[in-house]
Amino acid sequence: MTDQHDDSAVTDNVAAESFPGSPTDDRDQPTRVDRLGEAARLVDQVERPGDPVAWELLAEEPGFQRFLTVKLRRYRMPDGTEVEWDVFGRESEQGIAAGITVLPLTPEGRIVTIRMFRAGPDSIVTNLPGGLVEPGEDVAVAGARELEEETGYTCETLDVVGWQWSGASSTFRKYVGIARGCRPDGKQQLDEAEDCVPVELTVDAFRTELRTPGAMTGIDAAYLALDHAGLL
Repeated sequence: MTDQHDDSAVTDNVAAESFPGSPTDDRDQPTRVDRLGEAARLVDQVERPGDPVAWELLAEEPGFQRFLTVKLRRYRMPDGTEVEWDVFGRESEQGIAAGITVLPLTPEGRIVTIRMFRAGPDSIVTNLPGGLVEPGEDVAVAGARELEEETGYTCETLDVVGWQWSGASSTFRKYVGIARGCRPDGKQQLDEAEDCVPVELTVDAFRTELRTPGAMTGIDAAYLALDHAGLL
């Protein structure tokens, strides 16, 4: 889902409440998302004792671009060997290069999931709601927007707790957020290629889904969110 609702009271509220201490009337001041992004850049540059020497990027050329983008990179390894590597992401012409996965918690402590068809597994699986972050869009606002569009649930607050690479050969960053106070009082608005059905699960039932092979996708983000929520 990528439709934006700039006049949504829910997303405005989330943007204000998700990052305590950040002003809402001065966009030049760093938000927590800005600080998270800066921390991510610093982590990228950290070198630890015993690390191998980083490969040297020699060239990059486009390969395939639709919903997924594949690029061909040529690297020089420390021993001088040159190798080619396919990297993928969702770097579209619109500048989309990140997404967010949301762990939605109801006031009763249940987790809002979605059941939907996924083309990779070619079957119906359990997902956490989420989607793409539009260029220039606040990550927390994107999470609240995707939550409402895919499930019809709104939230009182949404806290962005971290991010991860989508895969070892991916350039795509997947942020992870925890939404609290989630209630089914919004409006579900699905894209033409979506068929999400919201399902509330207890924490135990959700953990069972995570442990069941093939039952769920995005389990890496789910475990990260559970860890930050103190629910592992």
